[in-house]
Amino acid sequence: MKKLISIGVALALLTLAVVPGAVAAQCDYDGITPTTYAKIPFTIIGSGFYLMETVLGALTTAGLLPPSVSWLPDLMQPMGDWAMGPLAWTVDMLGWGVSLIGDIMVAADSALTAMGIDLGGISLAGLQPLFGTVACSLFQPFSCNVTGAAFDPCA
Repeated sequence: MKKLISIGVALALLTLAVVPGAVAAQCDYDGITPTTYAKIPFTIIGSGFYLMETVLGALTTAGLLPPSVSWLPDLMQPMGDWAMGPLAWTVDMLGWGVSLIGDIMVAADSALTAMGIDLGGISLAGLQPLFGTVACSLFQPFSCNVTGAAFDPCA
């Protein structure tokens, strides 16, 4: 039993290592190229909607869907487009906001020091690298887009 569990754990770890690499290796799937690793889940969701459009279309053609839901396949394309477009942009906005918080920490630290306010040895400016690391990780370039996003907190 232990050997079976060990094999299962090894396969799970191998999957965790191989699947992201396989996704990154396929840079352009029907014109869909995620610009950051963080956008890959949105691309997967969007392509799932495209798959559902095909499946539901086939079921409709075969007469296996009731006519009352014949509109459902037409809904999948716009939902996929939205998931890969505007919904994925939330990652960009989150990265920008996190980076902005780091900059605000530096400004707040300077302002508090100028006012003579001591935070007991805590430096707000010292937190900026943490926020920069989070923002940089969100904007880590996708393997096919080595130039990265226009906003580059990693520079």
